[in-house]
Amino acid sequence: MKLLVIGDIVGRSGLDRLKEELPKLIKNKNIDFCIVNGENSAGGKGLRNKEYAEIISYGADCITMGNHLYYRKEMAKEYINLSKLLIPANITNIEGNDNLIIDKNNIKLGVINLVGRAEMGEVFKKNATNPFNEALKQIDILKQKGAQYIVIDFHAEATAEKIALAHYLKDTVNCIFGTHTHVQTADETIFDSGMAYITDVGMVGPSDSVLGLKKEIAINRFLTESYIKYECSDNKAIFNGIVVEFDEFTKKAISIKRINM
Repeated sequence: MKLLVIGDIVGRSGLDRLKEELPKLIKNKNIDFCIVNGENSAGGKGLRNKEYAEIISYGADCITMGNHLYYRKEMAKEYINLSKLLIPANITNIEGNDNLIIDKNNIKLGVINLVGRAEMGEVFKKNATNPFNEALKQIDILKQKGAQYIVIDFHAEATAEKIALAHYLKDTVNCIFGTHTHVQTADETIFDSGMAYITDVGMVGPSDSVLGLKKEIAINRFLTESYIKYECSDNKAIFNGIVVEFDEFTKKAISIKRINM
C-alpha cells in the first residue's frame, strides 16, 4: 500500500501547483491514498468550501486542518458537513470530524488530525485537550471501526512535541507526519516497530516568500516587532510531500521518501 501526504497548501499558487502535480503523482507512483493539509489554502489562512472542493477534485482522499481553522469564522459550523475533512480531534470548541475511515481498494485507512499545545498560543491551551491522550482515544475508535492502517497528521510547532508523540505511539499506529512549520525536515525514518515518521512534511506554497508570507511584510514584522496584516505571496510554489509504502501483510512501513520540487 502506498500513501501520499502533501504538506500545507498555501494560497492560490499552492492550489495551482497542487492541480499541476497531484494527479501525475497519484498515477505515476501508483498511490492508493492521498492526504493533503489544507488549512492555509484560502489566501494563506484557513479553508473554505471552494478550496475544499478544489483539493478533493485533484485527487485528495482526505484534507486535514490545523491552527487556522479559526480564521474563517463563517466555516465554524460548516466543517462537520465536509465528509472528507478532518479538524484536530483535540479541539473542544468547534464541531468537526474527529477521525475518518477511507475505505478504498479493499483497504481501510484510518486518519487522525491533532493539534499541538507547545508554543501554539493561548487559544490552544484553552481550547485543545492533551493530544497524547486524545490520540489514544481516537486510535481505539478507529480500531473498533476496522481500520487496517492508522496515520496521524500532528499539526504542531515544537519539534520536541512531535518527536515525543512519535515515540509514544510507535507501537500503535502506522505513520505519524508533522505539519504546520512549512519547512520540510530531513528526518524521515522508520521506527523499529515499523512506524513511518517525519517531523514536518513541508508546504506547497510560494517559493519566494517567508513560509508563504510576502517577504517584505515578514521582515517588517521582525524589524518593528509589531503586527502587520498577513498577505500571501503569489509566485510559483514549491511542492513538498512524502510517499510511504507499507507491506500489505505486516502493515509495517518499508520505505518513506520525501518529495521536494
